[in-house]
Amino acid sequence: MARCVVKIAISSVSYFHMDDVVYYRSGMTPDFVVRWRWFFDYLAALVKVNNPHRNVVFYTGPQSEDIRLGKEWYEHRKAVMLKTANRVVNRLKAMPVESDLFGYNASDRDRQLEEWTNKIALLEADKYPIPGFPEYINKIKEYVRYATK
Repeated sequence: MARCVVKIAISSVSYFHMDDVVYYRSGMTPDFVVRWRWFFDYLAALVKVNNPHRNVVFYTGPQSEDIRLGKEWYEHRKAVMLKTANRVVNRLKAMPVESDLFGYNASDRDRQLEEWTNKIALLEADKYPIPGFPEYINKIKEYVRYATK
């Protein structure tokens, strides 16, 4: 079954660069989006009224099939982080150390090498904290000023 996404983003410059995602929700059925379209329109209008000099982009549409969520996202992120860490370690090992009078360059390189090797060990042991892909973002209160009495 097809899944849908609702996204409200805000920009201060143009439509090509979004400063922040104000509201994001994925994994909804098309029926749910149609039923609650009035509410999403209301949220987008509320953000626009409270931020008159900024561009507000409201999008509803199908969720891309190549978006990874849950365990797939975690495995993908872990693989990318391992690849990056290995590349940094190889670069540090291959980099010649310019010796100075007190040995600061060598100790700095050794410290960085130790940090990255520890990071690799934690990633391989599944103990490194990897943030999940957000399926729901709600920052409406940060961008709307309520008139309270």
